[in-house]
Amino acid sequence: MFLKSIEIFGFKSFPEKIKLNFPRGISALIGPNGCGKSNVVDSLKWVFGEQSTKTLRASRMEDIIFNGTETRKALNVAEVEVTMVNESGLLPLDLPEISIRRRLFRSGESEYYVNNRLVKLKELKELFYDTGIGKSAYSIMEQGRIDQILSNKPEERRYVFEEAAGITKYKIRGQEAERKLEKTEENIRQAETILQEVKRSYDTLSVQAGKTEMYRKLRDEQFNLDIKLRLLKLRSLLEERDNRDKSLDEEIEKRRRFQEEIDGLNASMEKSIDLVNTMESKLIDHQKTVYGLNIEKTNKESQIKLLKDRISELERKIEFDKSREAVCNEKIKDLKEDGEKKRHALAELDKQIREIEKNIADFSRDIAHFSEKIHINDEEIVQKENDNIRAEKEIKVLNNALREITEDIVTQLDQRLKETGYSFREQKKSEESIDGIINTLKIQLEGKSSILADVGSFDEIKTGDIERVLKNTHALLEDLKEKVAQLAGYFQQYKKAAPSFIDEFLSPEGIITKKRDIDRKLTALHDTVSGNNKRAQEIKLENREMGKKIEEYRKTLENLNINKARMQTQKSGYENDIQRILRDTAEQEHLLKENQLAVKESIKSLEVINATIVQRETEKRELEQKEQSLARELKDLEQNISSKNSNLATNEKKLKDKMNVLLSIQSRIEKVQMSVAEINVEIKNVYDNFNEQYSRDLGDYESQIHEITGTQKELRDLITNCRDEIKKCGQVNLMAPEEYQEVKERYDFLVSQIGDLKKAREDLNRITHEIRTESSELFLNTYNQVRKNFHMMFRRLFGGGRAELKLTDPDNVLESGIEIMVQPPGKNLESIELLSGGERSLTGVSLLFATYMVKPSPFCILDEIDAALDEENVNRFVGLLREFSNKSQFIIITHNKKTISGTEALFGITMEEAGVSKIITVRLKESEKQETYA
Repeated sequence: MFLKSIEIFGFKSFPEKIKLNFPRGISALIGPNGCGKSNVVDSLKWVFGEQSTKTLRASRMEDIIFNGTETRKALNVAEVEVTMVNESGLLPLDLPEISIRRRLFRSGESEYYVNNRLVKLKELKELFYDTGIGKSAYSIMEQGRIDQILSNKPEERRYVFEEAAGITKYKIRGQEAERKLEKTEENIRQAETILQEVKRSYDTLSVQAGKTEMYRKLRDEQFNLDIKLRLLKLRSLLEERDNRDKSLDEEIEKRRRFQEEIDGLNASMEKSIDLVNTMESKLIDHQKTVYGLNIEKTNKESQIKLLKDRISELERKIEFDKSREAVCNEKIKDLKEDGEKKRHALAELDKQIREIEKNIADFSRDIAHFSEKIHINDEEIVQKENDNIRAEKEIKVLNNALREITEDIVTQLDQRLKETGYSFREQKKSEESIDGIINTLKIQLEGKSSILADVGSFDEIKTGDIERVLKNTHALLEDLKEKVAQLAGYFQQYKKAAPSFIDEFLSPEGIITKKRDIDRKLTALHDTVSGNNKRAQEIKLENREMGKKIEEYRKTLENLNINKARMQTQKSGYENDIQRILRDTAEQEHLLKENQLAVKESIKSLEVINATIVQRETEKRELEQKEQSLARELKDLEQNISSKNSNLATNEKKLKDKMNVLLSIQSRIEKVQMSVAEINVEIKNVYDNFNEQYSRDLGDYESQIHEITGTQKELRDLITNCRDEIKKCGQVNLMAPEEYQEVKERYDFLVSQIGDLKKAREDLNRITHEIRTESSELFLNTYNQVRKNFHMMFRRLFGGGRAELKLTDPDNVLESGIEIMVQPPGKNLESIELLSGGERSLTGVSLLFATYMVKPSPFCILDEIDAALDEENVNRFVGLLREFSNKSQFIIITHNKKTISGTEALFGITMEEAGVSKIITVRLKESEKQETYA
């Protein structure tokens, strides 16, 4: 298992998302102070669940979110994700890769994810128990952490050994078991206390329940007696009511006979009265009809006047509607013209937006192209610089070779000159002799050549002249022969004096040729370096030009985006205007239709009103004729009514006498009815009183009314005896039986719960004992191994000396502190408080690697723990790192060159922009450097 990568976004000085891909083995984080190296360590602690803001070097948790700079805005979220390769299955998840992610919002909300699944902090901590990984485990050793471990109290050093022993989860479970045990003991105490209180209530309510049962029995008996008493009273009242009802029926029969006689007189009178009433009604109806005809005639006149007024009103309305129709037509025309203009402007705006979008796409593509070109150029510059570095190394090698070969040339030249006996003076003398003979031969040959030329030019040649010329020529040739022999002798002397080994020097395999080859290579390398520098300068100039263009394009792009947003706003405004115009046009067209319809309705109403006026005038003339006819009929009716009224007066006297007798009978009937009503009230009171006292209906018990024996007095005596017995019961808790039942259930439940809690206490005691026993064995085994390894590792790093670990309380290993006693070479055994800074660091490193020999963490972050070490100790430290790198992955923050030289990958932290950290990664493979920028 190893740490594969870490992604950081918005954490402290990392506003942009960066990713560090860590190789196996040893990696180093380097950079100047304050550039953000320790922020990487803080991000690892934070993602593993660190909650202390002091440990994260912040005053509050929100401070870890990037807070902005002069040129950058603050972010609202921080996120760190760690990916680990789980090949060995160290983490209890059946997955080849496991990612841990933590996210914090400025609002204070925090989230944890394991493989993109939301989890709780407790689940995250349990995942890393006994693995050496975590915010406070020995997988992260930051600045001063080792010194803090050494300076802590002995009891506080235990966590390193517990983590190595793998008892952290047992310790947590044991603590949980102990907390549960304490809670169980407390629950038992509380349950027993509650049980004592419940038992007192249980005993008290047991007595009260028996008393209440007796009380309820007496109350039921009293209730039954009271029912019988009330039913007896009810029975007597019902019998008395029946007698009164019989007397009432007799009086009602008498009243009926007198009523029939009165009704006969009334019928006779009613016929006369009906006839008079009919005539009077007819008279009244005629009067009403005459009055109605007058009203109706007046009404017709008013209607005619109102209809004429309505005609004038409709004519004015028609004129107004026609004028409003013209206004609507004008508005519709204006709205359509305005809508057409808006649509034309919208189309033009759409065209401009498409052009801007095309320009945005073009500029974005150009920016991407230039950025890619700059990236390619930067890679070419790096390549040229690497080529120059290699060329300069070759030049240095060739210069050394040139210096050596030049020295060899001088040495060999001196040696060969001595071997050949070369003399510059002899060589010079031979050269002068050869030059003299050659000059003499040249003169002689030129002279003879001139003579022969002259002979050839003569027209006639004498025999004697020819002979003389031939003789002289022969003599010259003999002389030349001697001179040539003499020249050959001088040339042999020159050859002996000349350095023949020069040919060997100048041969293809000669040393001069080798020198020339080196010179040629040096010239070519110098030309290459010069060409690379020139090309690098050209590329840098090209990059600057492209950078300027990118900046210009970005500004143009920003302006284009602004123009696009502005035009889209205008477009939205035009679209809203067009929609408004369409709504207004539809509204005006609707009004126009309504107006046209209203004009038609008005014209139609005019026609109807004119016809109505003609009809009303005809009806008025008819009413005047009816009024004259009714006046004659009224006069005849008044005479008939007068004769009928005299007959009615005689019959009224007879009716009055009969009515007096009927009134006396009615008086007796009312008295009887009154007494019956009183009896009914008493009966109702019997029912109501019973219902009010017992909240029950007495009618439910009426079936027993004829079965009751005895008198009311006997029943009252029995009721009085029951009341006396009830008084003897004294104060009674009517709810006691129910309360007793509830308390009994609670009492039985508490007894059962206390039994369960005691059994749980026994189980927890057993589990706690088993956890402590197993934890003690694991801790002692690990402690003894680390103790032995610590002594060996201390001697190895210090080159001798002694180191001991001692339990402060051997009888209680799970709570015992751990003392560290060390004796550097040449010193007495002393406490670590007396060590120097370098010795303390070496002691801490010894303890760390002693722990790794027992249980190595999959990876370890070391933050400048080599700062106090000298060069020799750094070499030992790096040697140990390399030795343990096949078991664990190490990531070191350091400034030490020796430590850096022992790493396999470098991660440079820079802060080109104030407050913003960036990463530069350098992989080292067989002396080759591959640089990538993040």
